[in-house]
Amino acid sequence: MKLTRKGKKRTVLHIVAVIVLTVLFLAAAICNAFIPEGFADWYGAVIFPNISILFQTFNMFFHYSVTENLIICLVPALATGLVVWFVILVKKLLTSGAALYLYKSYRNLMIIALLGALIFQSMHGFNYRRTDVTDELEFIEKELTFEDYCEALRWAYLGMIEARSKLGEDYNGVAHMNESFENSASFANSLVDSFAEKYDIPLSGNYVRAKPVSMSHYWSYTYIVGAYDMFLGEVNLNTDYMGITEYPITLCHELCHAKGYASETDCNTIAVLACCSSSRPDFRYAGYYEIFWNLYAMAEDIADKTGEVVPQYASTSEMNPVYRDMSADIIYWKKIDNEVDAIKEKFGIDITETSDKVNDTFLRSNGEKGLESYHVPDSVYVRFYLTHVAEVEDA
Repeated sequence: MKLTRKGKKRTVLHIVAVIVLTVLFLAAAICNAFIPEGFADWYGAVIFPNISILFQTFNMFFHYSVTENLIICLVPALATGLVVWFVILVKKLLTSGAALYLYKSYRNLMIIALLGALIFQSMHGFNYRRTDVTDELEFIEKELTFEDYCEALRWAYLGMIEARSKLGEDYNGVAHMNESFENSASFANSLVDSFAEKYDIPLSGNYVRAKPVSMSHYWSYTYIVGAYDMFLGEVNLNTDYMGITEYPITLCHELCHAKGYASETDCNTIAVLACCSSSRPDFRYAGYYEIFWNLYAMAEDIADKTGEVVPQYASTSEMNPVYRDMSADIIYWKKIDNEVDAIKEKFGIDITETSDKVNDTFLRSNGEKGLESYHVPDSVYVRFYLTHVAEVEDA
C-alpha cells in the first residue's frame, strides 16, 4: 500500500509540475502585452543596457556570426535528437515507463521554453511597449499640406543627389559602400548613438558588433537582409549584396534593436533619419533615397486627387546615377526570385512566402501590424523636416 500511495503522490506531483510549468511558460510568453508603457520605457533605458551588455560583450570576442554557426550545428543535432527520442519512446511503449518518459520530456521542454521566453522578454519583448520614437522627436502639430510634402520632397531630393555625387562607381556605373564591413559597422554604432543623443532618444549606448553571415546568398531567399538575435544579443547582416540604397539603413535598423527598440517602425525611423544626418555620403544617400521615393509616391497620389502638380524630380538628368543603382538592386533580387521559383517548382516550397508568413505572425503576436510595421508613415518624414530641418534653416 505504501508503494501505491507513493506512486499516486508522485503522479499528482508530476501533473502539478506540468501544469505549473505550462502556466509559467504561457505567462512569460505573453506578459509583455500587459506591461505599462512607463515600465517599458524605464526598463529599456535603465535595465536593458545592463542586461544586454553581458551578451554583447561575449559576442565581441567572435568576428563571425555565433547565431549562424549555432543554427548550422543545432539543426542536424536537433533532427538527430528527435529521431533518438522517438526510438526510445517506441521501446518504452513496448516495455514500460512510457508515461514517465513523456513526462520528463515535456518537463524538460517546458523548462527550456520558459528560460527562452524569459530571455526573449528581457532582451526584446518588453521593448515592444516603449514610447514611440515619433513622440520622442516631439514633432510640431499641424495639418500637413501638399506644399509641406513638396518642401520635404525637395529636401530629400537635394540630399540624395548631393550624396550620390560624392560616391565612386564601378565599371557599370553603380555606387557601392565607401568602406569595409567592419568600418561601416563601427561607424553605424557611432552614428545611431549620436543621433539618439541629439534628439534625446533613450537608446542604449553599448557598442554592438554587427556580424556578416557567410551563407547570406541562401538567406536572401527569405528576403531578410538583417536580423537581431534576441537570445544572443547579436546583430547579423546579409552581405550577399550590400546594395548601397538599403544596406546602411538595414545596419542601423538592426543596431537599434540591439540598443533597446523592438518596434520595426521605430527602428526604421531612427535608421533612416540617422543616415540622413551622417557625415558619410554612402549613409546619407541611403537615408535620403528612402525618404525621396516614399514622399514622391505620396505626393503623386495627393496630386492625382487634388489636381496639383508634383515637381518632376524623377525625370532630371541628375537621377541617372540613381537609376543605375536601382537597376543593379532589381537585377540582384530578380536572380534571387528565379532561384526561389526553381526551388518551389522542384520541392513545392516557396521560401520567400513562408518566411513572410512566419515573420508576419511573429510581429502580430507582439502587438505589431505584421510586415506593414516595417513601413514608416510618410508624414513622419515630412514632420521631421518641418520640425528639425526647416525651422533650423529659418532660425
